[in-house]
Amino acid sequence: MEYLKIGNTVIEYELYTSTKAKKVSVTIKNQRVRVAIPMGLSLDYAKNFVEENKEWILTHFQKHLSQSGNFSPKKYVSGEKLFYRGRKYPLLIEETSESNYYALFIGSRIMVYVPPGLSPENQSTLAKKIIEEWYRGQAEKLLSEQVSYYSKLLAISFNKLKIKDQKTRWGSCSNKGNINLNWRIIMAPNQVAAYVIIHELTHLKYLNHSKDFWKKVEQYLPDYKKWKKWLAGNGKELSN
Repeated sequence: MEYLKIGNTVIEYELYTSTKAKKVSVTIKNQRVRVAIPMGLSLDYAKNFVEENKEWILTHFQKHLSQSGNFSPKKYVSGEKLFYRGRKYPLLIEETSESNYYALFIGSRIMVYVPPGLSPENQSTLAKKIIEEWYRGQAEKLLSEQVSYYSKLLAISFNKLKIKDQKTRWGSCSNKGNINLNWRIIMAPNQVAAYVIIHELTHLKYLNHSKDFWKKVEQYLPDYKKWKKWLAGNGKELSN
């Protein structure tokens, strides 16, 4: 890794050789700055290019941070804090000689048990998989209970509930009366889950976002705008 100092700001960036690059180019993604170098050009040339364009890099890096919610991509290592039901809890990864590997929530921590001897990269990859499976299991249980509760409260019945891996939606419903929920909602506060569930159940009665629709939502969740705003502000971190 290389470091670019601009005033009091230090930006870490990565240099790499690309067979596709026709000129030195800078990309910023997931809070990482990467500099592609065409074959045949020297590292010193690329470093000079970065230095000459440091103001442009700083401007676009800061813009990227503001648009991404100013959070770092999850690393899935011990000590990192992860969302669960609206609060952040420390992750603790422990090695076990048992044949099954799993996660659980205990003592205000998210515990993950992995086999011994893994490289840091492989341990992180496995921890991510185990945690996501645990989140899904929690979503299946807890969100199902919430949907049943609000279905009775709103007097709006549904056909089936499906917990899905939706990339761009928190929830959806079908003309068959099915409710689909993104498993990542389990990371959000209980009231956010309630908002998404009430929103989708109400859509089974009102197909659009009419005044009657929002009146119904507000009737059962008066502060729904607060939780809708929370989701808009934190959604990218939940999806990261």
